[in-house]
Amino acid sequence: MAIVASAPADFSVFRTLARSTATLLRAAPLGEGVAISQWSRSAHETLGYETPGHHTLSLYLRGGDKSFRVGQNSLHGGAGKFCVLPAEHHSRWSMNDTVHFLHLYIAPERLAREAVMRLDCEPRTLELRDRTYIHDDSLIDVCRQLLGTDWAQPADRVAASSAAETVLHHLLNQGVARKAGAPTKGGLAPGVRRRIMDYVDAHLAEPLTLDRLAGVAALSTYHFARMFHTSFGEPPHAWVRARRLAHARGLLAAGKGDLAGIAQASGFGNASHLARVFRDAVGVTPGQYRSARGGH
Repeated sequence: MAIVASAPADFSVFRTLARSTATLLRAAPLGEGVAISQWSRSAHETLGYETPGHHTLSLYLRGGDKSFRVGQNSLHGGAGKFCVLPAEHHSRWSMNDTVHFLHLYIAPERLAREAVMRLDCEPRTLELRDRTYIHDDSLIDVCRQLLGTDWAQPADRVAASSAAETVLHHLLNQGVARKAGAPTKGGLAPGVRRRIMDYVDAHLAEPLTLDRLAGVAALSTYHFARMFHTSFGEPPHAWVRARRLAHARGLLAAGKGDLAGIAQASGFGNASHLARVFRDAVGVTPGQYRSARGGH
């Protein structure tokens, strides 16, 4: 599975701010796919974010009454106001006064995983709503907990991570909507199919469970199994077995290793299991196949 961004510098919005006139006061990772930072800025400057690839929750702590989002000039910032910026959003911000603000960065994979676990829905059918300068008392309370902890201390990091988890749950309950025209039926998206194929091929020697593959796809086990069958024309276990057999055939044809080693490398555990499955699928034993292909 791909590594999920976790350090503050892994997130595009953080890097954009770091290159600006903003002053970083503190920052820390808060677990897989979540990071936090606190900033201040006093210079007049216009900043832009173009499809950052991650979600951002922004809270103005102090100032910002003269700042606004370009194109929404009638809305102004101010202490206690939130912005929710989805991964795909485009925005420009005119910062015209001293502002102190808090950012929470969320990787899409992390929010998708929470959607599967808490809503049991397909993440691709949901989208985080883009919202500018909103009031939300429940989010204020959670962010006070984040501000009141020392992110550098291991003991406080647990409390901060718990508060960030609460923010994720709040966004799922209050801040997501079903995408217009989002398919409720059909197979896996092309990128997900490729991710599954690459993951299986890279882990053939390991035990592969349906739950594990569903996690790679960021889907519930039920939805993954149904959509996998639609995409590949057979259930996951049958497709994985075919990939294991193809890998074993390649090793046998190349004459690489003994049967026990080939069985382990292909995920069959031992030579007798490989022989039984291979004979049923191919019609000959692994040894006969290797001899016929000129292996040694």
